[in-house]
Amino acid sequence: MTRRTPQVFKLLEYVCIGLFLIAAVELFKYSTRVNYEWFHCTPIKEPVSENSSAFKIFAIGGPSCDKRGEYKAIMKKITYDYEPNDESVSFCIKENADVTPIHYPIDTPKGAPGYVAYAAYDSDAQLISQLCDDAIIMHF
Repeated sequence: MTRRTPQVFKLLEYVCIGLFLIAAVELFKYSTRVNYEWFHCTPIKEPVSENSSAFKIFAIGGPSCDKRGEYKAIMKKITYDYEPNDESVSFCIKENADVTPIHYPIDTPKGAPGYVAYAAYDSDAQLISQLCDDAIIMHF
């Protein structure tokens, strides 16, 4: 029977490769977290008036934030922030026809959003009907 030589260097090589792969994954996770707006649409929620549940919601972001991405981000924000079990929710989404479907400038300000939504509980239905005068009002 032949005697096996110690394979310490091979073990060290495999450990270094494993650590390098883990470091690469962690670096990717960190860089995407730091540059989140570059990869995703970030919904922005601005109050319409004081002491009301009405908000103006739109999305900003990087190259993946076209009109489709904006629409998805707005709908997620409305469904996460409003609880229809507490009170019914009314909202409308207005499209900015002047903005092209793919409108992501790189290294410049984004410009006007492709979609703007107004959402509120039904206690502020009068305000929503004023803000959504030319759009369809939807309800949860």
